[in-house]
Amino acid sequence: MRYSAASVKELFRCFAAWCGFFRCPMCMKNGGNGRNEFCPECREKLVIFPVEGRCPGCGGPNDTVLAVCSSCLEFPLRPYVDAVALMEYSGAGRTLIRSMKFRKQPELARPLALLAVEKLNESGMVFDAVVPVPLHWRRRLVRSYNQSELVAGLIAAETGKPLIWGLKKIRETPHQAQLKRGERLKNLKGTFAVDDPSFAGKQILLVDDVLTTGATAAAATQVLMANGAKAVRLLCCARTPVKARSAPPAAGRGKKTT
Repeated sequence: MRYSAASVKELFRCFAAWCGFFRCPMCMKNGGNGRNEFCPECREKLVIFPVEGRCPGCGGPNDTVLAVCSSCLEFPLRPYVDAVALMEYSGAGRTLIRSMKFRKQPELARPLALLAVEKLNESGMVFDAVVPVPLHWRRRLVRSYNQSELVAGLIAAETGKPLIWGLKKIRETPHQAQLKRGERLKNLKGTFAVDDPSFAGKQILLVDDVLTTGATAAAATQVLMANGAKAVRLLCCARTPVKARSAPPAAGRGKKTT
């Protein structure tokens, strides 16, 4: 009897789960379903967003009867066509993301990617390739890895889609979190470029870690679209709470700003 690679992988996962291997990386106490998933107890600590009724601007819940949520109404139209956010960037979710980014815990990318694939499947989001939001080479040198790239690579492996590194960050910028209202978009002007346009003609899943105003994802999307991407959809690991999000000075919704 021949076994497919998928069936062998599932047999190994079941064996690992039964033996208690690959525990939940948040608590390191409970089982991780044989592949480092978040355990039910830790998932309860995260504010995980449902994909049904999501806002296509930020990926979180849409609290209006309009196309986007009340917070996204304050922002210019974004060039990506849809978004999925996994969780709120608060409490345990904030600690999780910061541990992955700043506390040398890249292993947390795996459970986030597994949760991302779960939510992408629920959403029915269609994409041909996965592109991570890049770090500038200096910041990557200091951190030694790009957390968005780790998550994106695991999503690509789980879904069988190609991972493309064609997007580059060519200008180092201050952390977006340090900037005020209208400074974020200005900060990102001329920041991204493309050195491998192999994504041309493809529907792209752009992967980022945290969405606040969406300025980073919007700037990256504009460059991808200008270099031939057919469409861009966004997956972010976390979205900041609505009360913490700051918009640029109000400009009529539906009017694109320059």
